[in-house]
Amino acid sequence: MSESLFLVSRLRLLRVLKFSDRNGYKGTLEFLDQLRYLEIPCLMSSRLENLEFLFVTGPNFIDPVFSNLPKLRHLHFKSPSRVSEDWIIPQTHSLETLSGVLVYDLDDEKILRCFPHLRHLKCNYDYYRNDCPDLSYLAQLESLRMTFCSRQVKFREINFPTNTKKLSLYGSFPCEMMSSIGKFPNLEILILECLDFEGENWNTNHDEFQKLKFLKLIYVKFEDWNTSEDHFPTLERLVLENCDYFKSIPSELGYIPTLQMIEVNSCGQRVRESAMKIKEEQEENGNEELKVIITGLK
Repeated sequence: MSESLFLVSRLRLLRVLKFSDRNGYKGTLEFLDQLRYLEIPCLMSSRLENLEFLFVTGPNFIDPVFSNLPKLRHLHFKSPSRVSEDWIIPQTHSLETLSGVLVYDLDDEKILRCFPHLRHLKCNYDYYRNDCPDLSYLAQLESLRMTFCSRQVKFREINFPTNTKKLSLYGSFPCEMMSSIGKFPNLEILILECLDFEGENWNTNHDEFQKLKFLKLIYVKFEDWNTSEDHFPTLERLVLENCDYFKSIPSELGYIPTLQMIEVNSCGQRVRESAMKIKEEQEENGNEELKVIITGLK
């Protein structure tokens, strides 16, 4: 057997392949019929029958042919890539994870409808209209991260799947829509990052966030946080990072019976002091279980 044939025969057994060269590989990969994981700078049209995980590390100039990737379950773009009508997608493709896509208009939303089995979605939203993207048809979606690229967005309604368990919002999201988010019946994890509610109050209600266990606020601005312990009845962990615009953490949160930990990282003095005050108040009431961790003093 020649050396080249021997090499090809051994490569056929590859299950994981990563290209470090930004130009990737120009030839075909179809002989790698056992490949499960592929990390490559640019998509190609090779048919890979058993590929399950595809990570595109560079700018994508080639539209994926999903019929060539029948077992693909996870597709990640390192650079935001816009979905297009040129994506060749079977009507019932079983993709479960999609990240790094750019939703720009109604056509992009329609393309996402071709993935009814999505469970995890990360996308950048840069709409030319002040409408929330309609993702309500993704009935199996469990985790959603939405990055809002526009500076000012005003929604009339929220069209996210209400069965979502984990929701991450980044960028310009209207404060008045937080009440709608709070009514998601299965929401357990909420991460808010770089949301500018400056000059506005976040007012929660007793019928919101009924199953929320984890709340993380990063670089979030608002005037006051008006809440009560029965507004987050199952909260276990509260994390605040770089929240310099808070006046204080509401003391009512300390009375949530399920709360186990408050973490404050790189926040202003008022936030740190309010966290310690909550701990002291709870200790005076016999609650020795609540942990307060403060790091990154400013």
